[in-house]
Amino acid sequence: MMRILTVDDNALIRLGVRAALETFDEVESVAETDDPAVALDMVSSGAVDVVLLDVRMPKASGLDLLPRLSQHVTVVMLTHTEDSEVLQEAMASGAAGYIVHGSLPPEEMVNVLRLCAAGSQVVTGIPVTWGARGEAGSSPEASGPITPPMHDFGLSPREHEVMQAIALGLSNPEIAESLVLSEKTVKNHVNSIFAKLAVSSRSQAMVRWLGASDG
Repeated sequence: MMRILTVDDNALIRLGVRAALETFDEVESVAETDDPAVALDMVSSGAVDVVLLDVRMPKASGLDLLPRLSQHVTVVMLTHTEDSEVLQEAMASGAAGYIVHGSLPPEEMVNVLRLCAAGSQVVTGIPVTWGARGEAGSSPEASGPITPPMHDFGLSPREHEVMQAIALGLSNPEIAESLVLSEKTVKNHVNSIFAKLAVSSRSQAMVRWLGASDG
């Protein structure tokens, strides 16, 4: 069960997140605030498990607040900002995940929060190149932040590379460019991965693949 806190200066976004997430069995509560001091008090008191944090707020920058929050709880950025430099700064400052508004339906957002709370790092809704994690062409296991699962699900070495790319948030064209493959080949690999993991979406694949490292 997760106790979630949304920190955002937009009241409509806070209420929307609360309405979207509080009905799920995995979610115990969804609190919300636009006040950084309140957020810090709630986190330091142990009342929160996961914080959804906006990047740009008038009272305090989410990036400035992030290191202080991530000392105590899992922090996932929830923002409209698609700037790759902001993404890299957030992940380097302790964010466990980065979600762009509108990139996930509520049930998949809950899955991502669960993965992040369990120790994985997930980026969704923003193009991520290998350059953000390491050198182009390097192996995802060596350069990426995501822990490979204990169970390989029968994936081939190339399918492992594609699955790592999926977990980092890359689209099929971006995977094709990063791994020097055709988009058709990438699509075939993705379909094979979905079949082997018994899933039908990228988020489900991430939950299944990364979740294997939890146990």
